[in-house]
Amino acid sequence: MSEYVYAGPADIDRAIAMLISLDEAQHSALAVLQIDDAIARLGHELQLSQADPGYRPDNDFIAQLSSYIAYADEHGFPQHPA
Repeated sequence: MSEYVYAGPADIDRAIAMLISLDEAQHSALAVLQIDDAIARLGHELQLSQADPGYRPDNDFIAQLSSYIAYADEHGFPQHPA
């Protein structure tokens, strides 16, 4: 993904779904804790963005979200989680 553009709560929701899937397949306790921390941060940002349509997360969060979306694209995770 060369130039990611934040598309709102749908992107955050997709990243959460991808990380939950990875979390469920994980056997390393450390990896599970790291994934859980990422899911918690994504969940917080999702709540903020759903509460205020004009809300835009900070650039650090968007950079991290971009990497999650790129990973989801590369590994065939669905565009819109169920």
